[in-house]
Amino acid sequence: MRQPENWQMKKELSLAHILTTIALVVSSILYLSDLDKRITSNSQELAHLKQIRKEDQKRIEKRLDSIDKKLDALLSANRNNP
Repeated sequence: MRQPENWQMKKELSLAHILTTIALVVSSILYLSDLDKRITSNSQELAHLKQIRKEDQKRIEKRLDSIDKKLDALLSANRNNP
């Protein structure tokens, strides 16, 4: 068996290759579009979570201040009553 010495290329296009390439391009565009939507959604959710965290932190600080005042009152009352 004799092997060909040079490569040969055909100058024809298959309909299957064209359809596959189009399908690949369309699916890539749809994937990237969906990815962009998810990134935007995640960034909005992250901003919302940061806002909630700040509000919770303020609420906790107020609550701790209230507890601190009550403890100070209890300690001062305890010192006055030996």
